[in-house]
Amino acid sequence: MSVTCLTRPSEPDLTSYLPAVVLRPLEHGDSRPVLEVFAGLGSHSRALRFLTAKPRLTSADLRQLTDVDACDHVAILAVSVRHGRAIGVARFVRDRARPDTADVAVAVVDAWQDRGIGTLLTQALVRRARQVGLRRFTVAMAPHNEGAVRLLHRAPGEIERLALDDETAEFALTLA
Repeated sequence: MSVTCLTRPSEPDLTSYLPAVVLRPLEHGDSRPVLEVFAGLGSHSRALRFLTAKPRLTSADLRQLTDVDACDHVAILAVSVRHGRAIGVARFVRDRARPDTADVAVAVVDAWQDRGIGTLLTQALVRRARQVGLRRFTVAMAPHNEGAVRLLHRAPGEIERLALDDETAEFALTLA
């Protein structure tokens, strides 16, 4: 499916998930929740998130994914209250060349997809981005990643397509 043919989807009802999920920031160096989310992603979800086959995270991947600082690299976790495990993570990394812009990525474990968790995480990420002076998100995704496209269209702001080919779709979101 072409990413250009989708319209803004209706907002999911998040109220039924709020008691079951808690959001919290990822702490610097805390690899356990990152590994929990990765373990909950099937091979297809991993390929959509990392834009390549990703059977495991390397120690370098873990260092990079947990090198958060609450300002330039922010990651927010969704944690299942019942199980105490991370079920999703959304992050931005500020672009050093364009300090009002950050690259964004979101991952939700397969068992919790299509329940509004990605939307909940994105809303929290947008709030934090505004607090630290970001005005624009960029995202690179597989062009057939319909969940990411829906999530992008739910985010508050104006969407601009930067590039599109058979392997990657790149967008910018100017935050409203």
